[in-house]
Amino acid sequence: MDTMLRLFNVDRLASERVVKALERQEQIDQLQDWYEGFSPFPMLHELAEAELKHAVESTALAQMPDQEYSAFQWQWSQLEPVQQRKYLCELAGLPDPERDRDFDA
Repeated sequence: MDTMLRLFNVDRLASERVVKALERQEQIDQLQDWYEGFSPFPMLHELAEAELKHAVESTALAQMPDQEYSAFQWQWSQLEPVQQRKYLCELAGLPDPERDRDFDA
């Protein structure tokens, strides 16, 4: 899967807009971690996920020809949202979203 995505030069997807959307999701995750069991932030989390999805799609659409974008979109849709976010964090040089946050400074 990684090889196929690299063929689309996905490094260019780590735009400022995508990085900000990833950072916003990270902030919401940190807030959710403060609450054990019940999180009052599910709508914020859903909005952040939608914002990231839109940021990735609009960045890809702006930088890829139509046929390349269609092929990328199909390949990208094969990943689960958690995998997409992890992949984008890696591209942007951000921490793994699935890490244990107990020891973050």
